[in-house]
Amino acid sequence: GWNALLLIVGLALIGLAGEAWLRSKVPFRKASPPKVFVPGVGVLLPPHTEIRWTNELDFWTVSRTNRLGFLDREPPSPERAAESCHIAVIGDSFVNAWQVLIPEKLHVRLEELATRELPALDVTTSAFGRVNTGQINQLAFYDEYARPLRPKLVVLVFGPNDYLDNFSPRKSFLRGWDPEHQPFVFAARAEDGSFRLRPPDPDWQRFAVPRPFGPPATLRWRALARRALRGSELLSWLRTKHALLFPERDVACAQRVGCAESSSRHPSVAEIDSTFYKEALPFTAFALDEFEKRAERDGAALVILATHRMSRFSGDALARLNEMAAERGIPVINQSDYIRRQGGQLSDARWAHDHHWNPTGHQWAAEALLEYLKRNRDVCES
Repeated sequence: GWNALLLIVGLALIGLAGEAWLRSKVPFRKASPPKVFVPGVGVLLPPHTEIRWTNELDFWTVSRTNRLGFLDREPPSPERAAESCHIAVIGDSFVNAWQVLIPEKLHVRLEELATRELPALDVTTSAFGRVNTGQINQLAFYDEYARPLRPKLVVLVFGPNDYLDNFSPRKSFLRGWDPEHQPFVFAARAEDGSFRLRPPDPDWQRFAVPRPFGPPATLRWRALARRALRGSELLSWLRTKHALLFPERDVACAQRVGCAESSSRHPSVAEIDSTFYKEALPFTAFALDEFEKRAERDGAALVILATHRMSRFSGDALARLNEMAAERGIPVINQSDYIRRQGGQLSDARWAHDHHWNPTGHQWAAEALLEYLKRNRDVCES
């Protein structure tokens, strides 16, 4: 009994020491950022708002949105953008990039490199990124924000998740959205196979439907665990570390009703994605067609930057992208190839506990785009 008591007291002291140390070192805790609905565009971050973001292990960033609601510098005036070689970078979380500070981002690095190495081109840049969006959702970013700047080059940052993010039925299924009422521009497919764009619905939350993955039956224990995680730095750190080291035990389990007990009755996200993948490919092709039409209409060059994840995690996703891009004459810059040519490792481009770019990944992406600019200076004469 005494041994057990000493063990409990020792563990408690270790826990208290760990809690005190983390509280002295951790700048802030993870919290959901605020959102605002922009008619015709969808859900964005509020303008001129401080955004704090962390994975509670690798980074704690504090950035501020510009007047458009993107984590970027203020965009140049239309007059300044038109007289320069303006480059608009459009994408999802890799462009939103709240894992790094704004001066470390891809497009800012590109502008700095081009100013130093290609001063005659007079390159300016802006970025329009939003997490959990695909190219179909991002068409509104171009129409509303990038097009008025008359970019000479439009860069689509493409990751393996974009196939499924372009597929609105999958998003509706997993996020509990009504298929006809979504918070972003989306594409609907008619019986004849044709596509049509649908605007975002400002009342999308009112039409929410039950999600396929609900909380387990032990709601009381889950509520208690949530309160403990909110109050304890140590428990939060252990929970985050476990989730990242053993995602198959944590993430998939959390997304099933009743966790392991009900896993036979509720498919995992990976199983759903493998089912949806082939259906998602035509949606992505449609998105590329729409971007190509806009670029041709506005006299802009269009290029795709395939992130390092396309090679590392996604099987034939890169081959499919190359095939679709070649059919449309859209160049593809493979970041993985550039990293290997520099003697780097793909893992060096990402955070230890997060698959997004670290500052090195953003730098390599900027250098790969600069290499493209050096070979294709005529894009600035569009």
